[in-house]
Amino acid sequence: MRNEWILDKNHLSYWLRQLRKERELVGPLLNGGKDIVFRTVEQIHEIVLDLPASLPSPKEFLLPQYEPMLRLDIPGGEPGVHYRAQPVSPDACVKGSRAGRVYDLAERRRRIVFGVRPCDVSAVRLLDRFFLEGYRDPYYEQRRMNTLMVTIACNNPDPTCFCIGLGTGPYLDGGFDIQLTDLGNRYFVQAASAEGVRTVKATSFLFRRPGKADHDDQYEVILSAKARFRKRISLESPRGMILAGRIKDDFWQRVAARCFECGGCVYECPLCTCFTVTDRRYHGGIERARLWDTCLFKGFTRMAGGVLPNEKRMLRTKRWYYHKLIHYPEVLGGFGCVGCGRCTLTCPGKIDMAAIATAMKGLDLDGATAVVGKGRQVGIGEVMRRPKPEETGAGPEGEG
Repeated sequence: MRNEWILDKNHLSYWLRQLRKERELVGPLLNGGKDIVFRTVEQIHEIVLDLPASLPSPKEFLLPQYEPMLRLDIPGGEPGVHYRAQPVSPDACVKGSRAGRVYDLAERRRRIVFGVRPCDVSAVRLLDRFFLEGYRDPYYEQRRMNTLMVTIACNNPDPTCFCIGLGTGPYLDGGFDIQLTDLGNRYFVQAASAEGVRTVKATSFLFRRPGKADHDDQYEVILSAKARFRKRISLESPRGMILAGRIKDDFWQRVAARCFECGGCVYECPLCTCFTVTDRRYHGGIERARLWDTCLFKGFTRMAGGVLPNEKRMLRTKRWYYHKLIHYPEVLGGFGCVGCGRCTLTCPGKIDMAAIATAMKGLDLDGATAVVGKGRQVGIGEVMRRPKPEETGAGPEGEG
């Protein structure tokens, strides 16, 4: 028998309380206003169940925006005095010699994240390949091993969503821990991982096996959700055009001219993995931390001597799209985009993935028009017009 159950909605609160006994429970909560964010749940009734599809990405619980990695304590540290880090041998790390003692700050908290969207679970599967295949990132691995995700299928996708064109939502056939599908007065529950099955079976008295009517209702809900999508975008055509050499640098120049270099797209993207590592001095010691960064910023690839291999904005913009459309499929087996639509909501220059893919499709069709923005059909020259030097602030190169 498949790992499928039915959970009455009246039992949801009790089930979550039971889950909270074993792990920290994280869920979608109102953040003092209208924003809904993932936070530690103190009161079960505060969890928001009527969720927009454009929730913040749960990536922050696997790759935090700021993640302390280790701390070096300096013996004899005095307040207000800065100390220079000294090389510490493995023996010194263990014994705590005069050179200092190093503490591993890797987080080992066990956590359940409730309310994750299917597209974000699809993103996590690619993050797993990025961080855990070949070299295994110990900090990501520790968090991933201790995190269980409860997914809620998207019955009402947002207008900016296009996961259906990428096979990353609104409903998953596998690759999740636990997936809930809202059937009105009950949830259709599925478990795909061993930990997910164990978690459901631990409170099996709350669940019952689904009948034919439950399967029929689930089928109709999924069909209804798929019919609600306003965007149906595939990235195969843009990828093919790039590989065929049909997208010239002039196109990327026009895209780059609309970029504000705010970093909003990469910080909202559930699949961007760029980070930097820095040492920060505190009273009596030094902390090494990993922070989010982005290859779209000029200084990301700064080398010794201040050399900037990708100083031109056009090259950085082009590289970002090449990573998403070319590099990710070749190395990780999937596009570096899951169609969540967050960059569409965030980008002030309207050069999000959906807009660029649509612009390329317009070029592919007749080389003259494309549908962008809010569905308004405009000439491709208007959308990606050639930038003027005074708009870029960097002279004839057109680079900021």
